[in-house]
Amino acid sequence: MPMPSRATSCKAEAPLPWLLGLALLAATAPAAAQAAPVVQWREDAPRTYGHQIGDLVERRAAVRVPPGLRLDAASLPVPRPGASVELREACWEAPPWWRPGGESTLLLRYQVLRSPPEPALLELPPVLLRFEGGERPQQLRLDGVPILVSPLVPEPAPERRGFGALQPDVPPPLIDTQALGTRLALESGTALALLGVLAWRRLVVPRRRGLPPFEEAWQGLRRLPDTPQDAAAWRQGLTLLHRALDRSAGQRLFAPGLDAFLLRRPELAPLHADLERFFEQSRAAFFAPGDTPAGDLAWLKALCRRARDLDAARSRAP
Repeated sequence: MPMPSRATSCKAEAPLPWLLGLALLAATAPAAAQAAPVVQWREDAPRTYGHQIGDLVERRAAVRVPPGLRLDAASLPVPRPGASVELREACWEAPPWWRPGGESTLLLRYQVLRSPPEPALLELPPVLLRFEGGERPQQLRLDGVPILVSPLVPEPAPERRGFGALQPDVPPPLIDTQALGTRLALESGTALALLGVLAWRRLVVPRRRGLPPFEEAWQGLRRLPDTPQDAAAWRQGLTLLHRALDRSAGQRLFAPGLDAFLLRRPELAPLHADLERFFEQSRAAFFAPGDTPAGDLAWLKALCRRARDLDAARSRAP
């Protein structure tokens, strides 16, 4: 709602005692004679943005008037109707009589009366004040101030596609997944390999460990090639049969303990001579100096097979 317009001058006009007036006159006369004082001012600039129709905008300036000068009331802006910005109030507040030369306050209050269809700059007009009473009159000019006024209700956007308030969804940006796919393939392959190793250790190894000693040795010996003079295959076959004898005896079995072992395992007694030969050939293969020729791997396989059959027959016996 527009405010009532008024122009006031708030300067105190209290009569001064004549003695105090004479004292002030005597004190200021020499100073006035020395130099012509000038009017000084500073303004607290109003906010220049974010205004809408009906808002009040204030300009406030602090003016230091030298002693002997006074404001010409006719130069004070007069409130009058306006089209865009209207001056609602103009007030001049002079300092009290006991503080001559203090700062006076100029207050100009405007009201925005226009709602533009789009943000627009409106101008607060400049102000020219006159001061009288000194050796010569002085003037003080306050420049105009632009303010940005926004529309109260913006104009509706056109309904054409791409210009309305609601825009179509923006397609999401595509991410390059080639590196992620390669990494996923590598990690999947590693996981499958680890699962294979775990399955081997949990499923296959316990079953292999559960085989009878000579059956397990036979499974390893049968895979060895019957290549003549193959020292590596010969030593590997000897090692497999050694492990089977150790497992069957429950301890490390050497040639001196063979007789005691056969007393505990009488089903293997028919192999006594072959087992003695086995220990002799094993000692020669692993501990004899120099290169020892490989033994007969077919004979070793036959020995292991006979030991497996005798051990299996004992297991089947009631």
